[in-house]
Amino acid sequence: MNTKRLISTALCVLALCSAAMAQQRLDIVLKDKSILSCTLDDINYMEVVEGAAPGELDGVWYLGWVFANNGSGTKTHYDGTEVLVFTAGPKMKWIKATSELVYNLTYSENGAQPGEIFYGQRDGSSTKLKYEIFAMEEGLLVIKQGTKRYYFYSSRDAATLAPQPTNNYTRAQYADADKFWASDIKGGYSGSTLTPMGKHFERFAAATDEDKAWLADPNNQPDQDWHELSGKVWTAKTINLYPMASSPVPADVNQHGIGDCCMCAVFASFAYIYPDWIKTVIEQNSATKFTVHMFDPKGNPIDVVVDNKLLCDAGGGVIQVFGKNNKYNWATIMEKALMKWETRFKCNKIGGIGTEHAAPPFTGNGTSYSFGWGDYLYNNEYSLIVDYALSHGMISVGGFHEGGVMMGQLESVTGHAFTVMYPDEGADYLFVMRNPWGNEPSGSTSSNRTDGKLKIPNDHSKLRLVDFRLVYPGEQMAQYKKENLGGYTPPRFIANYHDMNPTDEMLRMYNVKNYVPVFPVDYEDLLHEAEVE
Repeated sequence: MNTKRLISTALCVLALCSAAMAQQRLDIVLKDKSILSCTLDDINYMEVVEGAAPGELDGVWYLGWVFANNGSGTKTHYDGTEVLVFTAGPKMKWIKATSELVYNLTYSENGAQPGEIFYGQRDGSSTKLKYEIFAMEEGLLVIKQGTKRYYFYSSRDAATLAPQPTNNYTRAQYADADKFWASDIKGGYSGSTLTPMGKHFERFAAATDEDKAWLADPNNQPDQDWHELSGKVWTAKTINLYPMASSPVPADVNQHGIGDCCMCAVFASFAYIYPDWIKTVIEQNSATKFTVHMFDPKGNPIDVVVDNKLLCDAGGGVIQVFGKNNKYNWATIMEKALMKWETRFKCNKIGGIGTEHAAPPFTGNGTSYSFGWGDYLYNNEYSLIVDYALSHGMISVGGFHEGGVMMGQLESVTGHAFTVMYPDEGADYLFVMRNPWGNEPSGSTSSNRTDGKLKIPNDHSKLRLVDFRLVYPGEQMAQYKKENLGGYTPPRFIANYHDMNPTDEMLRMYNVKNYVPVFPVDYEDLLHEAEVE
């Protein structure tokens, strides 16, 4: 190996020269002023090594477990005394109890990544040993040789204390999004051979002429009793379809008094990926009348016409989805159109409507897949899911199995839906899940908004809580997909109280006592922001 070795006997000379002194030790002072200390008696030898090149295995790894017979045989726990050392060359040294074996390595064209093969050959030997990188996570390297799997950890303590690997760590890890998607890991298929809308809509009939006429009459309001929203009042409001930058944005979608979080997350996904498509879905016929182009349960195009009367509580407050600063917009109109659509076809009530049920009436496509929460995915595979779904324009929604877990500056909420988004450029987290409450944490400013973005870290204890429902887009949407889709940067806006805190209805609906951080908005701050704007 390309090393400079200091033999322990040389170190002993130092110790003998001062035999009468206290026990000698080696102190290594790091640049951060921390010190690594070791007694000379404990040192066998020291080496100065050159690290491996990018795309090659590197570092020191300690053996914790060996699985025989492809995981179905004997499972033996080790204490980290067997070690792999990867250095430049590329070379691999396998340190065992009674030997040190050094191999020259040859990697495949794709380099060192999960699923790839590499070969090791000792000097003077004609035999090449074949290895597979079975998995490679932060702190874990799994190497397969023959029918054995070797589980190496980044520290000896981690190897010694590692529990027996289960679930995801017993299968090969994926590094390619297309191969991962083609596997049988995903579930929850909702496609249908009977209707492009998906299997949920199979038992519902196509729109009749009577249905079409009723849906086209703006005076026909959604049935409050069907949607279990009785006691509310339809009240005329001013509609501004695109109040921010003349284009739909996720910040236009803020859930208030109806339990349709999945629909809200779907709408925010529409705005994130297909803002120009939304403009083709809604036609403003007048200040008080809007036509929304939709699909019936059999996937046939239909029009739903609604007016500007919105569902309000007794005090006149709108309970529907709307944007910042009480702006009633395209999302408000689309929600009312869906309520009217469901009133006629009765496929769902608006409260509790699922992702794969809320998207098809607008897109015409109900084919989707899901990934549940748990321990069956590697960390990098969450990024593969997000990248595949968004790069293919899928309506991407997720949730959490556990609430109250900090993800960036905001907490997870269980039984709730979030819009899945790419991370910001250069981010130290894997992806974003936007809460349709659109909240702002403490310290938010008009030029640095959060708009409900939860930042999902590369931490398996948190990633395992995430689930996904990913719906394919309709054919007519493809041409409107936003180019160079990246992270979501919320627009500048003045934050009112409801933009900072979830409504009382939301807290009760999701059985949340408070949503941290919850804080009142200082009036002076709002005045200052108004001056900034």
